[in-house]
Amino acid sequence: MKLAGSGAGRCTMAEPPRLAYGRSMPAMPTCSSCQSSGEVPTDFGPVDCPDCGGAGFLPPRSVLVDWRARDLEQALVTGRPVQPEDLRWLVSELRTARKALTEIIALAHDVDDMDAIAQRIRFAANKALGLYEPSPPAAAAAPPATAPSAAT
Repeated sequence: MKLAGSGAGRCTMAEPPRLAYGRSMPAMPTCSSCQSSGEVPTDFGPVDCPDCGGAGFLPPRSVLVDWRARDLEQALVTGRPVQPEDLRWLVSELRTARKALTEIIALAHDVDDMDAIAQRIRFAANKALGLYEPSPPAAAAAPPATAPSAAT
């Protein structure tokens, strides 16, 4: 099974295009599978390149990861076999994400606990990781009960 973005060495940096007044746009990684044309030849004519989606340049890594995860999910739904290298890639992505979330929790703990944003960051990252069991917010302390005084 060939998945989108799964080939090695598919990304090359193109010469950045020039804008008016000599400024240049940032270099976009071009797709070497289709030589930046966005199409690949098949027996039935040209079709959109599976690595760049027909754009001629590779999208950001987050999009490529989403495409590959979707391809894996579709393979499981349709009953196609999943290759071991695809499973290793998925486990690697999961470990990378968990490591980043763990670091985010640690950095958010370094911020003042009274900061509501840091607390929300910690809870959101912990919700994904499940490192700690969340505890309910501390209830407002009730005033201590006083013993009834005896009136004489």
